[in-house]
Amino acid sequence: MISPATVNQKTQAKVRVIRVAILADEPLGWESAKQFFPLILDNYSWKTEETTYSCTTRYISDEDIRKGRLTTADYDVLLVPGGGVGDGHAVMKGFTFLRNVRTWKQQIKAFIQSGGGYVGVCGGAALMTDLHTQDKGHHSFLERQYHKSSLGVSCVSSYYRTLAFPLFYLFQHHHPEYIGATAYVLSFAPGTTTEGAQIHAGGAPVEFHLKNTHPLFSGVTQDTQRIRWWGGPALLVPEHPDREVHILATYPAQDPSANPLTRLYAWRYTGGIHGLLIAFFKAFRFIKKEHLMLRKVFLYTYFFAGKWELTDKIIELDYSKKPAITAEIYPNEHQARILLCSPHPEYMVWWNGHIVQKTNSGCPSLSTGLYRWEDITPLSKNAFKEVTHTWWMVRRFVAWAAKIPDSDFPPLETPKLSEKEFARISQNVFWDGSLLNQMKNI
Repeated sequence: MISPATVNQKTQAKVRVIRVAILADEPLGWESAKQFFPLILDNYSWKTEETTYSCTTRYISDEDIRKGRLTTADYDVLLVPGGGVGDGHAVMKGFTFLRNVRTWKQQIKAFIQSGGGYVGVCGGAALMTDLHTQDKGHHSFLERQYHKSSLGVSCVSSYYRTLAFPLFYLFQHHHPEYIGATAYVLSFAPGTTTEGAQIHAGGAPVEFHLKNTHPLFSGVTQDTQRIRWWGGPALLVPEHPDREVHILATYPAQDPSANPLTRLYAWRYTGGIHGLLIAFFKAFRFIKKEHLMLRKVFLYTYFFAGKWELTDKIIELDYSKKPAITAEIYPNEHQARILLCSPHPEYMVWWNGHIVQKTNSGCPSLSTGLYRWEDITPLSKNAFKEVTHTWWMVRRFVAWAAKIPDSDFPPLETPKLSEKEFARISQNVFWDGSLLNQMKNI
């Protein structure tokens, strides 16, 4: 075990290692961005006048957590990515009648109450929080699961105007727009730049307003920051919280769903049971051809299911000026730090472009996409600039959660990325033309 703080005997300089556990299970078989975080954090180091800091990462599983292996003796911070990890858990950990679920939650709660930090990104933020909706109820299966999955240690809540799974929402015939932010998650074909490059471009880059008086943003001169948003919630801070809590960033005044460049019109599934049966056999053949795990058949059935029709109903988010990033301190003697971030600072951004709705021709499905970005500004070489644009935020979020002094936060430097390192994530940036690569990046 690496000690969190040691002293170099030759120089007498302090060395502090930040030990980060990254939740790695993807319970629905849906892919996530977990592979980005070791690239951003592992072996990253910086120096101050008195201390050399470095980060180590290790994937941690649900079983590890249930067996009590998430402790402050071994880790300083638990980081929960979004997508297949955070959102997958926000669904599955809503089954609170299961003993394994209750044990898992109790172990994470004990880690935080003992002083361990928590960084939740997108679904990782939704997992931490209870859920508020427009009418205060939880009418869809997805809304109920997200609400019940709450870990019970944050005073912050998530907000979705409405939320439901595309395809399985029972009232989609009359209200397909009620799927809400999931339309920005599960429905995008690869986007194109004006030079013809094809990239995985789900969700949207959004200009978030920073509250840069907080020490986390020391040295940041701009009032806004472009960060990739991919269907994450807005956050709600109580009027009279029981702890210290800060709003670090808010959504722009113009809601992404009100912006003509990023507005989505809802699609309605019309394939019925017949479409699902055809999709099941198509998924089975695809899995056999690509030598994938059989348990993926249900996820790919969902992706392959057709038919869909485009409607004239706009999907409304209701996020204008609502919090997007919060920082809070758990109210006991250990003062654990909880950082919740609705957007994805680990993912690439891009400039310009707009979303187009695909046509009703053929047999549209989630596997081939219902929306697509077009006319994106040409990318830098290998998209290094776009990929690393907000990695400094990830590093500072982790440092803050690990209780690094305010004066010692990582520098605002442009990360260096070698060709070998980029190769580890290139399949998550550029589309290689295959259906498999496209579905892995939904």
